[in-house]
Amino acid sequence: MVKDAKIDFDTENDILYLYMGDKVKDSLQIENFVLDFSSDNKIVAIEIMDASRILSELSENDITKDALSKIESAGMSVYRGKELAYILLLIRLPVNHESMDIRIPVPAPAAVSAVA
Repeated sequence: MVKDAKIDFDTENDILYLYMGDKVKDSLQIENFVLDFSSDNKIVAIEIMDASRILSELSENDITKDALSKIESAGMSVYRGKELAYILLLIRLPVNHESMDIRIPVPAPAAVSAVA
């Protein structure tokens, strides 16, 4: 189930932060991603460094810093497999007001469960 996420985008450093509003207990960095976990080990936030490049590659669309600075809404969900967790981001960009599904495969450490 996709839950609404709050959005913060640092245009100068190209860092996108999506969070659910829950208190963060621990964080785990995996390449260009930082996952934030709640006290019950649920992912409550994701930080994406070099976001325009990463999201362009994952979505096969040209996503600019300008577009990311104008995100209208976003949602996040986590699906767990045996070796990977898939974080599903739903991002509504101002271009045609369409939502874009972006799936992010992340190695699944034991702590990865679901979005709070």
